[in-house]
Amino acid sequence: RQALAQEATGPIVQMPDGDPGGQRAFVEENGEWKAASIVSHNADGTVTLRSIDTEQEYIQQSNQILLANILPEDGVEDMTCLNYLHEPALLDNIRLRFERDHVYTYTGRICIAVNPFNWQVSKPLYEESVLNLYPGCEMKDAPPHVYAVAEDAYRKISAANGLNQSILVSGESGAGKTESVKIMMQYLATVSKSGDQNKVAEQVLASNPLLEAFGNARTLRNNNSSRFGKFIEMQFNSSFKMSGARIH
Repeated sequence: RQALAQEATGPIVQMPDGDPGGQRAFVEENGEWKAASIVSHNADGTVTLRSIDTEQEYIQQSNQILLANILPEDGVEDMTCLNYLHEPALLDNIRLRFERDHVYTYTGRICIAVNPFNWQVSKPLYEESVLNLYPGCEMKDAPPHVYAVAEDAYRKISAANGLNQSILVSGESGAGKTESVKIMMQYLATVSKSGDQNKVAEQVLASNPLLEAFGNARTLRNNNSSRFGKFIEMQFNSSFKMSGARIH
């Protein structure tokens, strides 16, 4: 498997100094993370927070406060650059980027994809002009995308001392795993300049209905959810052109 660690790049997002009332944190309300403002630092080592939504006040130990990052307008592309790394901070950045139609966000070498369930949002992400940004490009040098993940694997395969690479695609039912795999296979077929660019990818995808007939079920989010895992082996010849595939 590819190493899932990467040196943080880009500016670190800092919190402002000064009035505690200007700081933001997160509190948990009914199983959800909500934004809160810091009202006061108390003499007993606790902190008083007020929910921005409900104005309910909470008292927490100062070493348990989950501070919020100040994010740029479009959020942060690589969340290893955030000053505060905890669950609500990561979700807050992903939420902000999703609201700006940025489907992909990095955490180091991990690419997080949020399914927009909206073709008007998705279609521009896979146009030829976008695909052409990624061949020969480092992950950090272009906007987050599954194209960059596929490109990183392909470059390491085709390097002088190239080794086999693995891309792990995981997520809950309906998250878009199958679509992400399809997009990456089509990218690999294109950049490897195989004779029939998408023929192998199309043949692999055409096998999905057969596989799904044996192991799928209906869930709350997906009428045709896979109940099994798949390992798809993409094969390249000595010229690093896609030549075949195998499904395990």
